[in-house]
Amino acid sequence: MLYEHNCTKKELRMNKRWTLHVENFAKIKSADVTIAPLMCFVGDNNSGKSYLMSVLWGILTLGKDIFPKKPSEAKVYRQCENWLREHINIEIEMSETDIELYISWFNELLNVQKKSLIRRIFNYDVDIEKIKIINYKRTKPIKIIWEKSGSRYSVTDNYIKFPETNSINRDELLRMNAYICWNLLMEGIAAPLYTPIVKGRRIGEPIYLPASRTGFMLTYAQLIENSLQISFSPELHENTSTLTLPYVDFLQLITKFEMNKKDSKKYLDIIEYIEQNMTRGNVSVEKDMLPVIKYQPDGSDKEIPLYVASSIVSEISPLLLVLKSGINFKAMIIEEPEAHLHPELQQKMARLIINMMNLGIPVWITTHSDTILQHINNMIKLKNHTRSGELQKEYGYTKADILSKEDIQMYQFVAEDNGKTKLITLESTKYGFVVPTFNNALEKIVDEVYAFQED
Repeated sequence: MLYEHNCTKKELRMNKRWTLHVENFAKIKSADVTIAPLMCFVGDNNSGKSYLMSVLWGILTLGKDIFPKKPSEAKVYRQCENWLREHINIEIEMSETDIELYISWFNELLNVQKKSLIRRIFNYDVDIEKIKIINYKRTKPIKIIWEKSGSRYSVTDNYIKFPETNSINRDELLRMNAYICWNLLMEGIAAPLYTPIVKGRRIGEPIYLPASRTGFMLTYAQLIENSLQISFSPELHENTSTLTLPYVDFLQLITKFEMNKKDSKKYLDIIEYIEQNMTRGNVSVEKDMLPVIKYQPDGSDKEIPLYVASSIVSEISPLLLVLKSGINFKAMIIEEPEAHLHPELQQKMARLIINMMNLGIPVWITTHSDTILQHINNMIKLKNHTRSGELQKEYGYTKADILSKEDIQMYQFVAEDNGKTKLITLESTKYGFVVPTFNNALEKIVDEVYAFQED
């Protein structure tokens, strides 16, 4: 069973919300996506769900690279510079106007570099007209604090701290301004701005688990050998890789898999739940030039190669091994978490996703599963049910399983006849989220059942 996590309210909620606005991006005419602890993209195939999720991942992962290396003379940046210079060694709570100034700076940089950013993400020139961050809101104010004995920058959910200084040049102001801007947007969901690379990854980088995980897990050695010889670099004008950057990142992630009991303690309950109720056996890694992944079924003393195991094992093993490896990440994106799973296991996967969210990890998914959707709706209903405690006990749930509707954003992607995609924000009703594309398809199937069975 999954046990109740020792989570604080601070861990359960993101301290900020903002909306990604795009126009004329690939098939998507216009979209506004507000980030949340749990976010679901649902809807038609080939409608742009993975494209938009890749862009979100790209902003969290590559956004730090858009800051200039030298101080700019651009109007918006000079305003940020002047604001910070005026408040050197002065503790101040940032106002909405102050914050909006820094968001405007980020948007200006994003607009100038949008084509190169999209090119890096997709290894291809995908059309995009507009991209920006809008509707920024915080759950609590944030202060700029100056520390007399400080020697480094630091941040929490309610302050950004700099060492006190008697003199400061423009280069240092730029570093401070970039630090303020990045943390306003990304603190708690992405890697810190100046985090060094450890074992090939930045601490806190978001995890992207793509579709077709089974194929990647069974062929990663060949794919890594053939496809990662040329790295994705902003300096490279041509890249012969046939993979998008999220997929390359996933392959690189596989090389970091290891058995790390110390750093995986946070996820111990989830790891045990997966192996007892889903894989029904232990998944382990032996380090070599590349990791060697093996599976030991329950009741057997023999380990077998991953390619001999069931597809359920190869499909879930990336998530399981991320947790077992103790890899430090602050957000996770999962494409089609229901892939290769029986409806019963889809429900268990939905339970895992909610549990991870309640551990303080934002989880964003694309899905076609009405089973996952129904479990989400059930956990929303359970939270406020008049007999919540009784029902939790009866069905084996804890507070770690339940979900507040305020913690989830649901978006439906609708492919229109003109080849464009319409994005609809779904609102939670008294019964939870209703997805028209799911319901319409199910109703059609039911109608055919009644028609064909009548004689």
